[in-house]
Amino acid sequence: MINRNSLRAAEQRRSTPGRPTPGRRQPTRGADEALSDARFPFQANPALRQQVLKEFVARASRHSPEAAKAVAAEIGRPSFEQSYATAVRSHGLSPNDAADVMAVYLITGWEIVNGTDSNDTALRAVRRQVAGQMAGSAAMRDPTARARFAEELKIITLLFGSSVENARREGNRAQFAAGVAAHYRQALGRDLRAMRLTAQGFSGG
Repeated sequence: MINRNSLRAAEQRRSTPGRPTPGRRQPTRGADEALSDARFPFQANPALRQQVLKEFVARASRHSPEAAKAVAAEIGRPSFEQSYATAVRSHGLSPNDAADVMAVYLITGWEIVNGTDSNDTALRAVRRQVAGQMAGSAAMRDPTARARFAEELKIITLLFGSSVENARREGNRAQFAAGVAAHYRQALGRDLRAMRLTAQGFSGG
Protein backbone atom coordinates (compact mmCIF):
# COMPACT_ATOMS: atom_id res chain seq x y z
CA MET A 1 0.00 0.00 0.00
CA ILE A 2 2.37 2.71 1.24
CA ASN A 3 5.99 2.69 0.18
CA ARG A 4 8.35 2.29 3.15
CA ASN A 5 10.96 4.62 1.71
CA SER A 6 10.13 7.43 4.13
CA LEU A 7 10.38 5.11 7.14
CA ARG A 8 13.68 3.73 5.87
CA ALA A 9 14.95 7.29 5.42
CA ALA A 10 14.08 8.05 9.05
CA GLU A 11 16.03 4.98 10.12
CA GLN A 12 19.02 6.04 8.01
CA ARG A 13 19.03 9.49 9.63
CA ARG A 14 18.99 7.87 13.06
CA SER A 15 21.63 5.19 12.52
CA THR A 16 23.97 6.41 9.79
CA PRO A 17 23.91 10.20 9.38
CA GLY A 18 25.03 11.41 5.98
CA ARG A 19 24.50 8.09 4.24
CA PRO A 20 22.35 8.33 1.09
CA THR A 21 18.77 7.13 1.35
CA PRO A 22 18.50 3.58 -0.06
CA GLY A 23 16.52 2.85 -3.19
CA ARG A 24 12.77 2.49 -2.95
CA ARG A 25 11.37 -0.89 -2.06
CA GLN A 26 8.22 -2.31 -3.52
CA PRO A 27 5.31 -1.80 -1.11
CA THR A 28 3.39 -4.68 0.37
CA ARG A 29 0.03 -5.33 -1.21
CA GLY A 30 -3.19 -7.21 -0.70
CA ALA A 31 -3.14 -10.17 1.65
CA ASP A 32 0.54 -9.63 2.46
CA GLU A 33 -0.12 -6.18 3.86
CA ALA A 34 0.24 -5.81 7.61
CA LEU A 35 -2.47 -3.91 9.47
CA SER A 36 -2.14 -2.69 13.02
CA ASP A 37 -3.78 -0.59 15.71
CA ALA A 38 -0.42 -0.08 17.43
CA ARG A 39 0.31 3.36 18.82
CA PHE A 40 3.44 5.39 18.06
CA PRO A 41 3.33 8.25 20.58
CA PHE A 42 5.92 10.98 20.76
CA GLN A 43 6.56 14.23 22.57
CA ALA A 44 8.02 17.11 20.61
CA ASN A 45 9.34 19.94 22.75
CA PRO A 46 9.67 23.47 21.32
CA ALA A 47 13.41 23.05 20.75
CA LEU A 48 12.90 19.93 18.63
CA ARG A 49 10.12 21.59 16.64
CA GLN A 50 12.31 24.60 15.94
CA GLN A 51 15.19 22.37 14.84
CA VAL A 52 12.95 20.42 12.44
CA LEU A 53 11.56 23.68 11.04
CA LYS A 54 15.06 25.15 10.66
CA GLU A 55 16.24 22.10 8.71
CA PHE A 56 13.09 22.09 6.56
CA VAL A 57 13.49 25.79 5.70
CA ALA A 58 17.20 25.31 4.94
CA ARG A 59 16.35 22.62 2.38
CA ALA A 60 13.61 24.78 0.87
CA SER A 61 16.03 27.72 0.61
CA ARG A 62 18.19 25.80 -1.83
CA HIS A 63 15.31 25.84 -4.31
CA SER A 64 13.52 29.09 -3.48
CA PRO A 65 14.80 31.47 -0.79
CA GLU A 66 11.66 33.61 -0.96
CA ALA A 67 9.37 30.62 -0.57
CA ALA A 68 11.49 29.41 2.34
CA LYS A 69 11.03 32.74 4.12
CA ALA A 70 7.28 32.47 3.65
CA VAL A 71 7.31 28.93 5.04
CA ALA A 72 9.27 30.02 8.10
CA ALA A 73 6.84 32.87 8.76
CA GLU A 74 3.77 30.67 8.31
CA ILE A 75 4.91 27.67 10.33
CA GLY A 76 6.63 29.81 12.94
CA ARG A 77 3.32 31.26 14.08
CA PRO A 78 2.39 30.26 17.66
CA SER A 79 -1.01 29.08 16.41
CA PHE A 80 0.50 26.52 14.01
CA GLU A 81 0.61 23.59 16.40
CA GLN A 82 -2.83 24.36 17.84
CA SER A 83 -4.40 24.64 14.38
CA TYR A 84 -2.98 21.28 13.38
CA ALA A 85 -3.95 19.62 16.66
CA THR A 86 -7.53 20.89 16.48
CA ALA A 87 -7.98 19.66 12.91
CA VAL A 88 -6.53 16.21 13.61
CA ARG A 89 -8.51 15.69 16.81
CA SER A 90 -11.73 16.56 14.99
CA HIS A 91 -11.23 13.29 13.09
CA GLY A 92 -10.54 11.26 16.22
CA LEU A 93 -6.76 11.14 15.77
CA SER A 94 -3.85 12.38 17.86
CA PRO A 95 -1.36 15.08 16.81
CA ASN A 96 1.20 13.26 18.97
CA ASP A 97 1.09 9.84 17.34
CA ALA A 98 3.37 9.25 14.34
CA ALA A 99 0.99 6.84 12.59
CA ASP A 100 -1.90 9.28 12.96
CA VAL A 101 0.24 12.13 11.61
CA MET A 102 1.39 10.12 8.60
CA ALA A 103 -2.16 8.98 7.83
CA VAL A 104 -3.32 12.61 7.78
CA TYR A 105 -0.35 13.54 5.57
CA LEU A 106 -1.29 10.83 3.06
CA ILE A 107 -5.00 11.60 3.07
CA THR A 108 -4.38 15.34 2.66
CA GLY A 109 -2.24 14.73 -0.40
CA TRP A 110 -4.74 12.30 -1.91
CA GLU A 111 -7.61 14.77 -1.47
CA ILE A 112 -5.66 17.60 -3.09
CA VAL A 113 -4.38 15.54 -6.00
CA ASN A 114 -7.76 13.95 -6.74
CA GLY A 115 -9.92 16.97 -5.97
CA THR A 116 -12.27 15.09 -3.69
CA ASP A 117 -12.86 14.51 0.01
CA SER A 118 -12.27 11.34 1.99
CA ASN A 119 -14.10 10.25 5.14
CA ASP A 120 -13.18 9.14 8.64
CA THR A 121 -13.72 5.45 7.85
CA ALA A 122 -11.11 5.60 5.09
CA LEU A 123 -8.81 7.68 7.29
CA ARG A 124 -8.90 5.08 10.06
CA ALA A 125 -8.21 2.31 7.53
CA VAL A 126 -5.18 4.18 6.19
CA ARG A 127 -4.01 4.69 9.75
CA ARG A 128 -4.05 0.91 10.29
CA GLN A 129 -2.06 0.42 7.07
CA VAL A 130 0.50 2.99 8.17
CA ALA A 131 0.81 1.48 11.65
CA GLY A 132 1.30 -1.97 10.16
CA GLN A 133 4.32 -0.76 8.23
CA MET A 134 5.67 1.36 11.07
CA ALA A 135 5.62 -1.71 13.30
CA GLY A 136 8.39 -3.17 11.15
CA SER A 137 10.58 -0.06 11.24
CA ALA A 138 13.46 0.09 13.71
CA ALA A 139 13.46 3.90 13.49
CA MET A 140 9.89 4.08 14.73
CA ARG A 141 10.91 2.37 17.97
CA ASP A 142 12.89 5.49 18.86
CA PRO A 143 10.61 8.22 20.30
CA THR A 144 12.94 11.01 19.14
CA ALA A 145 13.04 9.65 15.59
CA ARG A 146 9.24 9.39 15.65
CA ALA A 147 8.99 12.99 16.80
CA ARG A 148 11.31 14.36 14.10
CA PHE A 149 9.61 12.28 11.41
CA ALA A 150 6.12 13.38 12.46
CA GLU A 151 6.94 17.06 12.98
CA GLU A 152 8.21 17.35 9.41
CA LEU A 153 5.06 15.67 8.09
CA LYS A 154 2.99 18.17 10.07
CA ILE A 155 4.77 21.06 8.35
CA ILE A 156 4.16 19.62 4.88
CA THR A 157 0.54 18.75 5.62
CA LEU A 158 -0.34 22.19 6.93
CA LEU A 159 1.43 23.95 4.06
CA PHE A 160 -0.41 21.87 1.47
CA GLY A 161 -3.73 22.27 3.26
CA SER A 162 -3.45 26.04 3.49
CA SER A 163 -1.96 26.54 0.02
CA VAL A 164 -4.69 24.64 -1.82
CA GLU A 165 -7.23 27.31 -0.87
CA ASN A 166 -5.01 30.03 -2.31
CA ALA A 167 -4.55 27.98 -5.48
CA ARG A 168 -8.32 27.67 -5.89
CA ARG A 169 -8.83 31.41 -5.47
CA GLU A 170 -6.09 32.19 -7.97
CA GLY A 171 -7.29 29.64 -10.53
CA ASN A 172 -4.12 27.55 -10.22
CA ARG A 173 -5.58 24.49 -8.55
CA ALA A 174 -4.61 22.02 -11.32
CA GLN A 175 -1.02 23.25 -11.38
CA PHE A 176 -0.81 23.12 -7.59
CA ALA A 177 -2.25 19.58 -7.51
CA ALA A 178 0.35 18.46 -10.05
CA GLY A 179 3.09 19.83 -7.82
CA VAL A 180 1.66 18.03 -4.80
CA ALA A 181 1.48 14.78 -6.79
CA ALA A 182 5.14 15.22 -7.74
CA HIS A 183 6.07 15.64 -4.07
CA TYR A 184 4.45 12.33 -3.11
CA ARG A 185 5.99 10.52 -6.08
CA GLN A 186 9.42 11.67 -4.97
CA ALA A 187 8.83 11.05 -1.26
CA LEU A 188 7.01 7.72 -1.46
CA GLY A 189 7.44 6.42 -4.98
CA ARG A 190 3.66 6.29 -5.44
CA ASP A 191 1.25 8.08 -7.76
CA LEU A 192 -1.63 9.37 -5.64
CA ARG A 193 -3.68 9.95 -8.78
CA ALA A 194 -3.67 6.22 -9.46
CA MET A 195 -4.38 5.17 -5.87
CA ARG A 196 -7.89 4.14 -4.85
CA LEU A 197 -9.18 5.07 -1.41
CA THR A 198 -11.95 2.94 0.09
CA ALA A 199 -13.17 1.85 3.51
CA GLN A 200 -10.26 -0.62 3.45
CA GLY A 201 -7.67 2.10 2.87
CA PHE A 202 -5.38 2.69 -0.10
CA SER A 203 -4.76 0.33 -2.99
CA GLY A 204 -3.14 0.62 -6.40
CA GLY A 205 -0.81 3.37 -7.55
